[in-house]
Amino acid sequence: MGTLKDKVVVVTGASRGLGESMAIGFAEQGANLTLAARTEPDLEKVAAACREAGAGDVRVAQTDISSEADVQKLVDDTISARGRIDVFVANAGTSYANFTDKHYRELVTYDLEIIEQLFKVNVFGTWLCMKAALPIMEEGGSFIAIGSETGRVLYPGAGAYAVTKSTIDAMVTLTARESATKGVRVNCLSPGGMVDTQLFGPNGMPEWLKQQHPPLPADVIVPAALWLASEDSAGITGAFISGKEFNASSPQQMRASLESSAQKH
Repeated sequence: MGTLKDKVVVVTGASRGLGESMAIGFAEQGANLTLAARTEPDLEKVAAACREAGAGDVRVAQTDISSEADVQKLVDDTISARGRIDVFVANAGTSYANFTDKHYRELVTYDLEIIEQLFKVNVFGTWLCMKAALPIMEEGGSFIAIGSETGRVLYPGAGAYAVTKSTIDAMVTLTARESATKGVRVNCLSPGGMVDTQLFGPNGMPEWLKQQHPPLPADVIVPAALWLASEDSAGITGAFISGKEFNASSPQQMRASLESSAQKH
């Protein structure tokens, strides 16, 4: 307990799913939290859960991460209130409600408006978080972008969502190298499998997809998120970590694997 005591942590997409689970996990370790999402009533429910879990202080910020003004205000207000940001979790993302529509099983059959929305939130939104947060983060800071194995496997039917997640991988690699001289680490964390959240629309994950890919619980990502947010992961940057794989090993084994992989590249 208390590995994040007094740390200032920002989590986007914190009103449900992965963001909610990570926020409560950070709260249990005593972090001071700023929770961001578009729906303030949902944020307040998560904030209450975080206070009960032991957070040092919890603030909510109604934020659309595809708006540069909103993201900049999120960062500026956190700095004004707390003086710094130690950990920034760029978790907010989207897919599309008609996920089961066979029209979207091939990349070349997408409608432009779907592509634009996916990139606006998943890519531009993550980039805006990087743009606003990384320049003000100090040595020892940790920026965590939430990715997906879908963007690396790129199986037929993975679609435009997978392309946006591949782009996040590239942005993490670049910003990790660019931030290394400041001592700020940038890593990509994914659940390690599909999670049944509102990413799939208000009706949740389609049944046919559950049959192909049994969903993981949202809290599968929490231990790895806590590790990346803490000083225990000092020196780890530019890494791609699966929550499922992290849980099947140990922090020491994960560090050894990541350091070995980095040496090879």
